[in-house]
Amino acid sequence: MAKLPSGLQTFEPSDTVRRIAQNENIEATDALFHGTGGHRHTGKAGDAPLIGSEGIAGGAVTGDKIASTAVTGDKVARYTLCRRHLKSGRISGNAAKYKPVTVTAGQLSGLPTVPYFQSGEHFWALYSAYNKFPQSMTVNLGDEYSDIEGVSFEKGWNADPVSFYIETSSDNTNWRKVYTYSRSVTDEFPRYHPFDQAAAGSYVRLTVTAPDSSGNTIIAGFGVLSRACPESSPDFKVENGILKFHDGSGWKGVGIKSVQRGTTNISFFYPNGNGSLVKEVTITAVNPQKSFVNITTTGLSHWSQTSPMMDGSVCATLVGNNKVKFNFMDGFYEAYAEISWEVIEFA
Repeated sequence: MAKLPSGLQTFEPSDTVRRIAQNENIEATDALFHGTGGHRHTGKAGDAPLIGSEGIAGGAVTGDKIASTAVTGDKVARYTLCRRHLKSGRISGNAAKYKPVTVTAGQLSGLPTVPYFQSGEHFWALYSAYNKFPQSMTVNLGDEYSDIEGVSFEKGWNADPVSFYIETSSDNTNWRKVYTYSRSVTDEFPRYHPFDQAAAGSYVRLTVTAPDSSGNTIIAGFGVLSRACPESSPDFKVENGILKFHDGSGWKGVGIKSVQRGTTNISFFYPNGNGSLVKEVTITAVNPQKSFVNITTTGLSHWSQTSPMMDGSVCATLVGNNKVKFNFMDGFYEAYAEISWEVIEFA
């Protein structure tokens, strides 16, 4: 091994290590362009380019030797890259967020569809000492969703199911099985489970057929991912020009109680101490839990006497229930901003 200037020795991978790394890169690329299964290269003629004259070594990545817990190219594409792409691109969202559920047995605490892990709250627990398997949890999405492309689970309970299946329905009576999953008790449980084909429905049923090695299963942060549901706010939609929200029981119109608008300005000049970087405006009292502030500003500022003129930015926040506070963020020597604001309160 070669030595670095620090005296540490560098690591020189063996041919087998190089083959494994190159093989996984090939498989990851393949998985992105050939569905989610990928292709396991053998190194034989007619398959992938040979890696060394003798092909892939006996210890290299092959389907019959590698443990399913290893991070291979097809797993990366199937469980990570595709979900991150859909989420960051805002073309897939969680249609089950905060939606009501019913269960056939077990302990139900809060809503298992709350989209985060919180110890002691919001879960569905099954204990083999008290519950026989299979058992089911049904999520009422409240509306018909198309392009349902998978389900997800929140990590943190260490009691994941060994096997389960997913069904969808439009009437809570006629069900269609769309996904089946099974693993060994030593395999890692994926957080995201994409379907081979997109499904549709207003109800989604999760049926746990086998618990983990402890005999227990805990479901939390259960999500139903639909491309027909924007990631940012799947509980809102616009229908015939009317904004609606879903409270878990149905879609309801969003009523607006009041809209208050006005203008103001901020000015500050450090040499003579005139003005202030902060301005408060008194408004008619609103409910802060149902109100938000919009502002539009045009401003200029100097950091110092010799610094160039630059655009300034202003932030705004509600103070109590009857004041809006504006802060100029970028000016310490001289600052000026014209501000248009509005406070909208929902009913």
